[in-house]
Amino acid sequence: MFRKRFGQHFLSDAGILDRIVDLARVERADLVVEIGPGRGVLTRRLAQTARAVVAVEIDRDLILPLRASMPGNVQVVEADALDIDYRTVAAPGYRLVANLPYNIATPLLERFVAARSSIASVTIMVQKEVADRLMAAPGGRDYGPLSVWLQHYAVIDAGFPVPPGAFRPPPKVWSRMIRLEWKPGVRDADEFVRFVRNAFSARRKKLVNNLAAGGLGRDAARALLEASGVDADARPEELSPEQYLRVFSYNERRWTARRSK
Repeated sequence: MFRKRFGQHFLSDAGILDRIVDLARVERADLVVEIGPGRGVLTRRLAQTARAVVAVEIDRDLILPLRASMPGNVQVVEADALDIDYRTVAAPGYRLVANLPYNIATPLLERFVAARSSIASVTIMVQKEVADRLMAAPGGRDYGPLSVWLQHYAVIDAGFPVPPGAFRPPPKVWSRMIRLEWKPGVRDADEFVRFVRNAFSARRKKLVNNLAAGGLGRDAARALLEASGVDADARPEELSPEQYLRVFSYNERRWTARRSK
């Protein structure tokens, strides 16, 4: 039964299952963690290819049928995906595959990023509009803090679109499968994330004004941008993730130098 409160839309298009497994690059030696197996159609397909699958499901009505019908290399775990510790849910180096509920996609992505040292890759289905924001290039209307944040940590494979008719019941929107590969050597940067959100606080204003309003002051904000090699008249959506990181790093060094005096 479809449970609206869990945002459930069950994948029913068999042709898309092989495309998901191919996009995830699942091989025989792999351990896979699947979030939201639903009725288990993708779970069974993953189990045919992977060494083992850990399937995390919140809906108690689905737990027993899943456990009764899954092959021996599938472990079904009853849990809320938002409560899972993705650093310990499975042995490090697992591949994560998920059809993310539209209403919790962003907080789940935050948890995946935080546990990226344990996750080899992430292959997820998200609402098309969310995928557009995640993958957006500088200068477009979809480009914003979410784009900068995820692209700071990961290289995003655009994957493929999934139409509403691939689900039962069909959602009202298109979806997209995307794949994330973590960039090596990127440290956690909560302060950087806050810095970027502040930079986008008013999209119609120039970046220098947003940084000034965030506490830098206009002269210091202009000097910071110029020292970072960024046009002082640029708008927030014009900077790449790399440019934002450079501006942030200059700002960190400036405050470190001031505190050491």
